[in-house]
Amino acid sequence: MVTKVFLDAETLPPDQSDPLPGCESGSRTEEEVRQLALNPQFGRILCIGLIVERDGEIITRGVLGRDRATGRFHLNEARILRAFWKLIRDFDARRDLLIGFNILDFDLHFICTRSVIRRVRPSINVCFARYRQSPVYDVMWEFCHWRHRISLDELAKILGLRSSKQGGVNGGRVYDLFLEGRHEEIANYCLDDVELTRLIYRRLNFIGDTDEGGSGPCSG
Repeated sequence: MVTKVFLDAETLPPDQSDPLPGCESGSRTEEEVRQLALNPQFGRILCIGLIVERDGEIITRGVLGRDRATGRFHLNEARILRAFWKLIRDFDARRDLLIGFNILDFDLHFICTRSVIRRVRPSINVCFARYRQSPVYDVMWEFCHWRHRISLDELAKILGLRSSKQGGVNGGRVYDLFLEGRHEEIANYCLDDVELTRLIYRRLNFIGDTDEGGSGPCSG
């Protein structure tokens, strides 16, 4: 049975109440602090959206990092990481796939780095080798043939898909939404990103409804 794990992580700047060296109050501008959300050495994981598919059927769909009783983010990064690694503990790199958008350079890089910092042992060895489609499949690099970058919003529009960046919500606004207590919107946005990534993966691999043509993705 082939398992495909589609994922997307949302991150925050470091907690200002417990700053790391170099992040003390006054040592950086507000904009510089916000940019640290993109740096796994200083930023922190707010949540991880996941869709797990087995032999084409979705078996898991949700967002790690939320309190079940309240639906709000619990901000326990180690707990999020433990839940993530537990969920994919049966991942077989010879058969299964980790799939995401810019997953090699951001999401997986962030998750693995934060796991070291939080002393959470990964349940699998993650391969960061480039120019290949397994066991990590990066839909951004696959679409661009490893030549240039493109945003998820741009790629969705090119493929005629509904962008997940609707209603003014995007990755750059996650911290503001968090400060405003709009946790449900962030969770929905994160999962929308995962759903969109899955649709793009299916388009790139001609899974589902397509016009029949040649024998492969680039035949003609």
